[in-house]
Amino acid sequence: MIVRLFLALVFAAVAFVPTAQGATSVSLVFTSYTTVTKTHDTPPRSKPNKGDRIDFKDLLVTTGNQLGKKPGKAVGYDAGSVLYTSPSTQTISGVTTFPGFGTLTFAGPMKTLKDGTVHVPIVKGTGAFKGATGELIIGEGQSKAPNTYVLSLPHSLCTGTCA
Repeated sequence: MIVRLFLALVFAAVAFVPTAQGATSVSLVFTSYTTVTKTHDTPPRSKPNKGDRIDFKDLLVTTGNQLGKKPGKAVGYDAGSVLYTSPSTQTISGVTTFPGFGTLTFAGPMKTLKDGTVHVPIVKGTGAFKGATGELIIGEGQSKAPNTYVLSLPHSLCTGTCA
């Protein structure tokens, strides 16, 4: 009897738990053009090792109609650092800025998949991206690479000027 009452209370409580309302999944795809890199090469030099760091800045250009921009137009920029935690592993931290919309902060281990893409956690958003989480997927390329932001937002993404 007590077990049945307990189970009934648990089921009733679950029935009244509010669900996430208005959660939105958004994918934004850009081409990233490297504009600045500065390598901090610690001994032994000329090979990757723990403590090496690469600072970077990139220009993001739309591949389709996104964030109010036509294909091929600059839509934002990112800046950050890659830190080698060993000769074969890295962490990254940086901020992507979309003027008029807000920012996305990415940080964490750089996980390379079999297809050559690098996956990085998105940990924070501001402006139109407030509350964002997700993943930044960096495609292959040296001075030019596809960047895909796969986001989960607690609200819909506005399409006009938001910030």
